[in-house]
Amino acid sequence: MFSCDHQLVKKLFPDGNPRRQTKKRPPTAGTQFKNSVAELMKNLLAKNPNYIRCIKPNDVKSPNLFDDSVVRHQVRYLGLMENMRVRRAGYAYRQPYDQCLQRYKMLCPNTWPNWLGHPREGLQALLTHLRVKPTEYAKGRTKLFIRNPRTLFDLEERRRDKMEDLAIIIQKVFRGWRQWKLYQAMRASQILISAQFRGYRVGASLRSLHQIC
Repeated sequence: MFSCDHQLVKKLFPDGNPRRQTKKRPPTAGTQFKNSVAELMKNLLAKNPNYIRCIKPNDVKSPNLFDDSVVRHQVRYLGLMENMRVRRAGYAYRQPYDQCLQRYKMLCPNTWPNWLGHPREGLQALLTHLRVKPTEYAKGRTKLFIRNPRTLFDLEERRRDKMEDLAIIIQKVFRGWRQWKLYQAMRASQILISAQFRGYRVGASLRSLHQIC
């Protein structure tokens, strides 16, 4: 890149300059691997993974055909029954306090728009406001554990409805702000026109007086 004729590209990639002396060593294979693993872990921790199991209903690729034996074999082979038993026995859904509060804080007037205390206390106020039974969740040191998927689905449904209400409020505020700006522009134009007209009228009166005199 440094050997091209474009001056900007040369400035952006000065490492290719053979006259430039640098003491920085090129990254080794181990360093590159370590950096790539760290970047991968950073991306994974920033996401909320969901695992989807695809089950083939039949072996002939025909629509509207459900083969019980084929489906039963896939369910057993993938271990879905054991997975369901584990989820029913314990707290299958877990989320850190701060992330959970950030996602559902609009459902409680005490936590919206901002909660100034500890996220764990804010989440407790949120669950109390929503009348979620204490048997449906458990609080750990850093995470909230939810036992029943219905509780999570109910929170998501309420959040979706609340997001629609918030979107309507944002639209109302934006429309009001836009009309206020339009009114301010029209009022400024009216003041300017009135000032110009008054000046013209005073000037016309003075000219008529001079003509009379």
